[in-house]
Amino acid sequence: MTRIPRRLLVVAAAGLALSGCGATTIRSGAAAVVGGDRITYGALERLVARGLVDQQAQQRAGSDRSGFQRSALSRLIQHVVLISAVSKAGVSVTPAQVDATADRIATQLGGTDQLKAAAAKAGIAPVDLRQTLADVTLRDALGDRLTADALVPETQLRQAYAQGIARYDQVHSAHILVASAAVAKMLLTTVKAHPDQFATLAARFSTDAGSKDMGGDLGFQGRGALEKPFEAAIFTAKPDSVVLAHTRFGYHVIKVIERRTTTFEQASPDLRRGLLSQQRAAAVGDLLQRT
Repeated sequence: MTRIPRRLLVVAAAGLALSGCGATTIRSGAAAVVGGDRITYGALERLVARGLVDQQAQQRAGSDRSGFQRSALSRLIQHVVLISAVSKAGVSVTPAQVDATADRIATQLGGTDQLKAAAAKAGIAPVDLRQTLADVTLRDALGDRLTADALVPETQLRQAYAQGIARYDQVHSAHILVASAAVAKMLLTTVKAHPDQFATLAARFSTDAGSKDMGGDLGFQGRGALEKPFEAAIFTAKPDSVVLAHTRFGYHVIKVIERRTTTFEQASPDLRRGLLSQQRAAAVGDLLQRT
């Protein structure tokens, strides 16, 4: 066996072929050797078994268990190579940074449950998700180190921020949609006097079939995603307030629940990464190839 990338993957794939397409026996010995690190068949099979617990992962794998094994082995190899590279580069991350990565990806996917579901579907078991997120964080940190001297004009960063404002400024709201202004005003008065009745009133009066059975909950919505009068109302009002808006769909009694804002300064590192994505990928890939 030799170093990545020349012959290691070939030898590793050959070893998998010897285990058989549907084999479940844990073998001794190495599925791959990366430098001085051995990836055993046992470690590989345990990773595969954990990944195939999810039914959607099973469906994706189908009868091609060896293909699923190769994918799992590739993740293990990439992890070992990454750890070696960041160690040599003097790059490390904190648990808080890994948490931030998890929060960022969860937000992009719609929530923590969606993140876990997407990972499980990809064959990443819950017990392995933290390590995967740590690897993502390490790779980002390595990319940051390798492109630290790259110049990105602030005008480009601000333009990217404006274009992605729907991700950086969001409001969680619920509404009761009715056709009559008089009914809307009556509901507004009732809700202001009895905030705890909002969900019950939504189920009874709202004509929005998609949200009425959920207490009128619309989840988080970003700027530019909603009707202008509705958007103006929720982005002007403070959390825990109830306001009225009129759109082409009718009259909305709106409860503003929470506002989630990422400032330009907070978003700048991710914006910079996005603008340098090709350069970062090339730099990281080149370093990993040479590790």
